[in-house]
Amino acid sequence: MPTKNHFRVVESATLSWPPAFHIPSSRFRLFVAADVTGVTTDIISEFVHGALKRGMVYFCAWGPDCERFHDVVDKVLVEDDLGERQFVGPNPTDVIMTTWHKDDTLDEASNYFINFASPTDGFQADSDSWIALCVNNPEWAASIRQKIEAAESPK
Repeated sequence: MPTKNHFRVVESATLSWPPAFHIPSSRFRLFVAADVTGVTTDIISEFVHGALKRGMVYFCAWGPDCERFHDVVDKVLVEDDLGERQFVGPNPTDVIMTTWHKDDTLDEASNYFINFASPTDGFQADSDSWIALCVNNPEWAASIRQKIEAAESPK
């Protein structure tokens, strides 16, 4: 289990990458809790490009329409693989992992993220930051913070 300083819960009013947000490692794992039913594919794609450029190597989506969010992430990755190849790993077998958690509760999805979101071998190095972004829902952010604290407390 990573230490608390490797976890960050970020709250945002919209699905946008926080401009001044500092990530302490060159790669990171990202969990997004959001309702993207009213968000355009272009806005989601812009967000995904921003996250990938900053080093996202594992992506988990939860919330209404999270399947579409996940599919947009995969589409951006496939387009990059066929084009510029900006987001490829150091090894030919490395891939940026993506999951969606439509049928899970927030507790189940955040548990998966905290305990099982592990990048492929080549992306493991310097990927020791876990970022949970909660869009327009402080209750979700509080729930994830509680989950992290519970996971880190001594048993």
